[in-house]
Amino acid sequence: MITLLGLISFYLGANWGFEQDALRGSGIDATMADKAYWIFYLAQVFVIILFCTLPKLVFGQLTLFMGASKFLALSVALLFFVLVNIYLWYKPGNDLTILASALLLARLDLARLRIWPSSWLALFGFTAFVMFFITYGEMMHLELYKWPMIRSLLELKL
Repeated sequence: MITLLGLISFYLGANWGFEQDALRGSGIDATMADKAYWIFYLAQVFVIILFCTLPKLVFGQLTLFMGASKFLALSVALLFFVLVNIYLWYKPGNDLTILASALLLARLDLARLRIWPSSWLALFGFTAFVMFFITYGEMMHLELYKWPMIRSLLELKL
């Protein structure tokens, strides 16, 4: 599952590289679009890794916060679900849900093998692992475009 997580991360990096090239081709300033694009997507990836590797800590703190009052709990839950659903509704592909699924499967595999490290070490390890493959995929996306099969798939997508 760790290998699958690396392959999915590589694919996401390459896919986001192609999307970034499409943004550049539409007349948007390359430097500003590049920075904003990557900050936005890498922040999303980090939040997914945080929720998938530290669920007990994140949800425990959230439960304590929401346990203060019923009104606060209902308001926060409603706001969260509305914002997440609006985001997923307008997102063209659910690439990040695939990443979250692969991350949870890798976490389950490591827990089953009883080699799960401490929570914070797992957070830093998975973050470094996923970010490495995403960055590598983004750097290699132009090399992948030279392959006829990948080029034909991309032309069908665009």
